Amino acid sequence: MATTSEIDVGMDAIAQRIYDQRQVMLKVKQNATGASTALAAIPTDFAAVLTAVNAFGTSDPYEAATKAKLAKLTAEFNALKTVTDAVAGANLG
Repeated sequence: MATTSEIDVGMDAIAQRIYDQRQVMLKVKQNATGASTALAAIPTDFAAVLTAVNAFGTSDPYEAATKAKLAKLTAEFNALKTVTDAVAGANLG
């Protein structure tokens, strides 16, 4: 059986670990907010490129490949944006 002082030291160690990991998660949330903002800016920052690629046809090999690449990037973007928004909005209270 643990002594009172051992229990108190153990309880303080538990509280410290929880505190330390909350600080880690607060940083994760802060980073996710920044990532979400950066991702949200892509459609505006690259509007000209996106408009041009969306206007591409599929008969030219370069245009078809570029359009396919944009479709893959769009799927990746949507998945990542969903995760960053969820992490940024996490309640760490």
